[in-house]
Amino acid sequence: MSSLGHDSIERYTVDDLLGRDAAIRVLRQEIRQAAVHWHDFYELVFVLAGTARHVRNGVAELIGPGHVVLLTPADFHELAATSPGPLVCYNVVIDARAAERELEGLLGPGSTWLTGLATTGVDLELDFARLWRESSQPRLGSSALMTALLRCILIELTRLHGSSYPPGDTGPRMSAQVRRAVWYVERHFREPLTLPGVADEACLSANYFSARFREATGRPFQVYLQDLRLRFARSLLVATSLGVTEICHASGFNSLSHFGRAYRRRYGEPPSATVRQRPTPFPVTLDILPGEGDAFRIMPNDLHHAGNPDVARPSVRELVR
Repeated sequence: MSSLGHDSIERYTVDDLLGRDAAIRVLRQEIRQAAVHWHDFYELVFVLAGTARHVRNGVAELIGPGHVVLLTPADFHELAATSPGPLVCYNVVIDARAAERELEGLLGPGSTWLTGLATTGVDLELDFARLWRESSQPRLGSSALMTALLRCILIELTRLHGSSYPPGDTGPRMSAQVRRAVWYVERHFREPLTLPGVADEACLSANYFSARFREATGRPFQVYLQDLRLRFARSLLVATSLGVTEICHASGFNSLSHFGRAYRRRYGEPPSATVRQRPTPFPVTLDILPGEGDAFRIMPNDLHHAGNPDVARPSVRELVR
């Protein structure tokens, strides 16, 4: 584990958790609390028992048995158990390149379940359990079998929650190469991306890629990239306790002054003004826990209480089954 160069946010690296040449590792964990952090790998979580408040990029959700969460290298998240015991889960750590190879053919830019809470309409526990066994007790062919099991899980989730585009469709006005590049930018926007570098990812020349990217997205590459960073920064400013400098660098900006100017142009106020609008935390008591497979979707500005019916309570936004 290391820390991000410009701030105090914990960062977990693939070297911390994966052995050399390994692409997938599965952990069975019991978690009571995990402070805000990020990592340079993909993380696929399947909840076995317990409930927890999980906050990803400033958006809170209550997760419980049967829920699946996919976290990308672009995500910050934190977790705190809300059940009497810890949250028990399978945690699949996936090398970024390996994960993107599997996801590329399934998901287009903007795919919904990739950044949301997935609930399973089928029982995936046996698949995750087998992944864990193959990871903890490797045998002949375990690596190939784990890759195949992961692919099956991702296909099942995509079938349940939908791809961005119908089968065989690469999206409006978007070639497969440009679609791959847009998807790559959406997953890596916090990194020091350049147009030539992303063009290389798409196997296109920089000039040709620039024209095709603008044609497909309606915006120049740098505008599209900055917009992703600004929206991410605003979600952290609104819903986390991180400071402006931390959020500036965490969002992919190298200069605090550049971040401040871009943010003011986009939102009409400096980042510090957004920080002052953060809602006051509201104490939450969960006297009645959700049933298996249920979760309360708690949005950043929602206040909520579950317990004594005589206690006045603000409304809960949504019950997800």
